[in-house]
Amino acid sequence: MLQVYMPEAYKLEYRDVPKPAVEPGKVLVKIERLGICGSDIQVYHGKHKYMKFPVVQGHEAAGIVSEVGAGVEGIKVGDAVTFQPQVFCGECAPCKAGHINVCRNLKVYGVHTDGMAQEFFLVPSDKVIPLGKGTSLEDGALIEPIAVGVGAMRRCGDVNGKNVVVIGAGPIGNFAAQVAQARGAKVLVTDINPKKLALAKAVGIYATVDSTGKVLKDIIAEVFGAQGADIIVDCAGVPASLTSAIQAARPASTIAIVANFKVPVEIEIPLIQRQQIDVLGVMMYLKEDFHTASKFLAEGKVKTTGIVNKHFDIKQFKEAYEYIDANAMDVMKVMMTFSK
Repeated sequence: MLQVYMPEAYKLEYRDVPKPAVEPGKVLVKIERLGICGSDIQVYHGKHKYMKFPVVQGHEAAGIVSEVGAGVEGIKVGDAVTFQPQVFCGECAPCKAGHINVCRNLKVYGVHTDGMAQEFFLVPSDKVIPLGKGTSLEDGALIEPIAVGVGAMRRCGDVNGKNVVVIGAGPIGNFAAQVAQARGAKVLVTDINPKKLALAKAVGIYATVDSTGKVLKDIIAEVFGAQGADIIVDCAGVPASLTSAIQAARPASTIAIVANFKVPVEIEIPLIQRQQIDVLGVMMYLKEDFHTASKFLAEGKVKTTGIVNKHFDIKQFKEAYEYIDANAMDVMKVMMTFSK
């Protein structure tokens, strides 16, 4: 079978490797769709702080069950599925407390251990998420980033009736905003890219504002008035976004850091202390978030229209990254497809 192997930054090799033999308790899936996300791009550029080469990428995927190992229940050949891509120990203190997303030994498929950039993927059955009835394989591969938005909103607590600001209108910001609205929040999305803001508006976000040359605190006042923002969600991941969030935060409010920051950020601690702002670190998701993401998708509460900009065959992985680099400002999501 074909496998896309990355021995180092910017280098991809197409290898012919044996198809995995199915094992007890595991499921062999024929991969059909594979999304490229921001962390994948960081890996490709050699800028991901928590991985080491070599690696087989891929953690946003969907496919069809090809074989089922002994002892597997509730999954059958022919099922359309996606994956929870976290590998956790189950024994450390965070795992025992239910926080498997911050397991002390956490690995993620496609980042710390081989992922789904291959024709067949062998995976433990408990990491397989069946797709909802009528959900396409393309949307199935988008359930993972939707689950990031679900996990972020779960971390923020009950958002019903709250004013929520999402900084950054990329895929994660778009999905986080949609999830917040699905849970009853009034949502403002800011970005400096009018195309991404137009997409957020098209999927029904309450307010979208181009923040170019503007102060976030002023934008929030214009949209939400004296109440301000109950929650600010940073999905941009640049120093200026977090700095502006802290400066714009209302006393006794919350800032949730969802984006994958590439560099350390110097922040003004006294503003956080004196206004008693809760700053939440958000790391991925739990399995329940995948089921919620799938439900919201099936119910039309989260829409994927316009999220995927372009498709490439799996044998064009290098070309896909070149396209992303050449269109970095406007790309939302590139999807890899697998030849028949």
